Amino acid sequence: MRECDLAIIGAGAAGLSAASVAAEHGLSVTVFDDNARTGGQYFRRLPAGFRRSAPTVFDKDQARAEALYRAAERPGITMLTDAVVWEVPEDNVLAFARGAESGALRAKLIVIAAGAHDRPVPFPGWTLPGVVTAGGLQNLIKGQRVIPGRRAVVAGNGPLVLLVAANLARSGAELVEVVEAAPIHRRLWREWPGLLASLKIARQAIDYRAAIKRSGAPFRPGWTVVEARGAEELSEVVVAPIALDGRVDRGRSRTIKADLLVTGFGLTPSIETPRAMECRLEWNALRGGWLPVRSAEFETSRAGVFAIGDGAGIGGVEMALREGRLMGLVAAERLGTLAPAEAARKKQPLVAELARLGRFRAALERLYAPPANYLDLLTEETIVCRCEDVTAGELRGRQGEGFASTTALKSTTRTTMGRCQGRNCLRTLTTLVARTTGQPIESVPLPRGRPPARPVLIGDLIQEPLPPIKLPEDPHLPRGEKIS
Repeated sequence: MRECDLAIIGAGAAGLSAASVAAEHGLSVTVFDDNARTGGQYFRRLPAGFRRSAPTVFDKDQARAEALYRAAERPGITMLTDAVVWEVPEDNVLAFARGAESGALRAKLIVIAAGAHDRPVPFPGWTLPGVVTAGGLQNLIKGQRVIPGRRAVVAGNGPLVLLVAANLARSGAELVEVVEAAPIHRRLWREWPGLLASLKIARQAIDYRAAIKRSGAPFRPGWTVVEARGAEELSEVVVAPIALDGRVDRGRSRTIKADLLVTGFGLTPSIETPRAMECRLEWNALRGGWLPVRSAEFETSRAGVFAIGDGAGIGGVEMALREGRLMGLVAAERLGTLAPAEAARKKQPLVAELARLGRFRAALERLYAPPANYLDLLTEETIVCRCEDVTAGELRGRQGEGFASTTALKSTTRTTMGRCQGRNCLRTLTTLVARTTGQPIESVPLPRGRPPARPVLIGDLIQEPLPPIKLPEDPHLPRGEKIS
């Protein structure tokens, strides 16, 4: 079994920053990432065989990215790419799949910097070819220089809507229309003082809005996509305004010809590993949904396990970078390679910067606060769990038969049991249960997570023997419940 001082899950902005600072202070660090190259979503790199013939607007952060890559190459850091952490068989041990190098690693401290993924919002036609998420489009543009269509509509909620729309316009696509679910124009002046806490990010938003305006595409706040239409691929997009009470006003809907629909309803923290470790979670709709509960120094409810970056609450790349640096100092102090007085001196400016960015993020969250839910978009035929082809009608039918909990619906419909392990449907499932049972979503117990946290090859799992997995008396019962 491998061993190190600090294990980090995720080689994005937060993970690489934490690794660099920890190694600088004498710790041995192992970083896992399931991508072939480091950088994460924001600092996504071109494939190894690609070359840049000329700089583009998408390379504006290239210098900062290269500096981060170089810092993460310092002695003391072992980088394991194409590696999936799939199980936590015992305290301080991570089981990982990496072909013939699969095995387990024991670390004194563990940092989860797993990032986030697009928040899926089901609506009729959302599985059609030609409908892509904002994160997926960003990966295609930044990582492949590909636009998967020519005539594009962007719809969703949050700052990513502006970013994606601007990138499409800059890339040469015909931007037809941009719709944002939040009525941001009515809220902007109220939140403007908080947005001034980060002028750099505010200026970026202004630049994105200017790029959309130059494209000639209308920008409609307070509107949402309600349907994507097409025989075998996308051909039309239906949008409609959202009334002040949060309901979709379908009577004023409009149909737009398009072959590309980009949906960006915000981001959701990747919580597979915190769930596997039984870390306590809390609900925060404005920060992305279910989040690991953290101390002031990012420690979760499980001793020696920390969570940073967007995987612990959506905050953006600037917060992720600073949380990573602060995490590196915390780890060095915990493990005795950095004296407390020196640690306090180095932490102070990072804590101050995070507080300033926190004020900005709070204002941004209020500005883009979405409707309570998007369940009004669902028809009986709308697919909720795309892995297992489970529709909203099937889920509601099972609820009518008395299968009221998330666990019961999972067991009877296989929702959340597909390849994505619930990343595409868990939030919709819990929202449906909350509405049906009349309880707040934070009170809805999540169904039990199962190893592997992400799909892995069976051949990878036999490379090194692991201790038996501890199972409850009845694995179908929620955690904490016993057979009566």
